[in-house]
Amino acid sequence: EYYAVKEKCIAAGWEPGKPPADKAQAQNGPHRVMAQALMKRAIGDIPLVTHIQKESAGMNKLYSQSMCSVSQWRAYQAAEAMVSKEVEEVQAEADEIEPGWSSHIWRQAMQYHNMLKQKHEMEQKAAAETAAKKKEIEQKVNAAKAQQKAEEDKKKAAERAAQELMEAEERERESKKAFSGGGAVKKGFLENKKKKK
Repeated sequence: EYYAVKEKCIAAGWEPGKPPADKAQAQNGPHRVMAQALMKRAIGDIPLVTHIQKESAGMNKLYSQSMCSVSQWRAYQAAEAMVSKEVEEVQAEADEIEPGWSSHIWRQAMQYHNMLKQKHEMEQKAAAETAAKKKEIEQKVNAAKAQQKAEEDKKKAAERAAQELMEAEERERESKKAFSGGGAVKKGFLENKKKKK
């Protein structure tokens, strides 16, 4: 990506090692575009550089104690050489864009990388907090709905119980009515059987 930007800037009249003619060109011209592209490249390299720096002592110790294979050691050395070459290329490109920039481009890239990382972490934290609040609200709403449903179920159960009680009382009254004088059982029904004996 950086080299594509560089080709466009050279086509637009940018010359390596030559500072911009005026402030307007420095702020909006190919010089600024090149500087931004190189900084973006350096920021992208920071994780690789820091990883190689972290692993260097450990890999050297492992190899010196014969605890890693020769192929692993060679792969690590190749990665380390690739990263070193990238660091040197970025520094050379920085001096082409602005003489003297190579001495502090990596420090700036590290600062920008840390700022972007911190911003990303803050955004993730904010998103997690928002999700937690949303979940809490949903839980409260669901709890309120569940409570309301429980109250409605309780009310329906009470109404059913009252209805069943009223029906039971009605059946009891009808059965009492049936066995009292106005019932359908004939008087003397049992008495006739006793006489026949």
